[in-house]
Amino acid sequence: MKRVFSSYAVALAAVVWVLSACAGGTNLSPAPSVAGAESAAVSLIPVRHLDVRVSSAKPLSSLLAEKSGIYVASFGAGASIDGYRNNPRRHPRPFCTVQGANDSNGIAVDPNGDLIVPTGGPKQVLVFKGPKMCGPLDGTIDDPWGQPSDAASNDALHGPIAVANVFDTNAAGSIAVCTRSDGCTTNLTNANMYEVAGVAMARNGDCWASATTSGGTATLTYFKGCAGAGETATGFLNAYYGGLDIDSHGNLVSVSAFDANLYVYKGCDPVCTLAGGPFALHGESVFAHLNRAGTKLVAGDYEDSVVDMYAFGSSGLQYLYSFGSSSGGYILEGVAFNPRSKE
Repeated sequence: MKRVFSSYAVALAAVVWVLSACAGGTNLSPAPSVAGAESAAVSLIPVRHLDVRVSSAKPLSSLLAEKSGIYVASFGAGASIDGYRNNPRRHPRPFCTVQGANDSNGIAVDPNGDLIVPTGGPKQVLVFKGPKMCGPLDGTIDDPWGQPSDAASNDALHGPIAVANVFDTNAAGSIAVCTRSDGCTTNLTNANMYEVAGVAMARNGDCWASATTSGGTATLTYFKGCAGAGETATGFLNAYYGGLDIDSHGNLVSVSAFDANLYVYKGCDPVCTLAGGPFALHGESVFAHLNRAGTKLVAGDYEDSVVDMYAFGSSGLQYLYSFGSSSGGYILEGVAFNPRSKE
């Protein structure tokens, strides 16, 4: 489904259409063509409500040296990314802020603590230097092929970054392969990728795209070495697309966005074997990520405008608590631990 939010008013007007489109069953309805609308930002989520509460928290400069924590991003022009401590239940206010990252859906952290932010408005990928939380902007990459919705990398400053484009400039979404030095040089497409939400990259350089077909069926596409035409994974049970991550056992952790479920798969190269789930999420989320030990998972709960914290294992998922909130009418969506899952 296509959600084009060119302004706050348009976002509110889109609510009725989005809810009616998502209420009919387990598959997404076909997305209309985006030809001629490439300049508008696309949100991946059906908006239940927009939380307009404004947080009174201010960044604490004395804590900017923190090397670990949780990033929380909201979708919308003018939105920022907040940094929380690892124990947000005790410290519920952000202690630092990443500015200038507008219209971000998913976000990611690489093994070095560098923050990767795909931005939908200017169609760029921003890289903020780690390992400190809320580090300085270290690189800006223009995406010539579409609107970035998610990203993954094993070394964002020096190596390839796989960038999910929710829609391409030619309508169907794709995976762009980019580097800071050379920009985006390869665009990976597949007939089963029409609207692309999440992307994951393994340590060996393989990557996966979570998407839907033009008919609304959820698909997972495997790209060996993050190259070539890709293969459609079999045994993929998600009802919907969503964010991807890789746990400490090398399993693929996959969000099924609009029915609020989480699946854990082995392999998917291209044959998937279910390793765990489906596990019910506390609220509907598109993106989720694991901590370094792979024992905690955070999900951007757009349904309740909060971040949900879980205890995670391939054999189970336990909801613990929620924290944070979107503000100024923005839509809470992207989340990531620093450091990320060890994979």
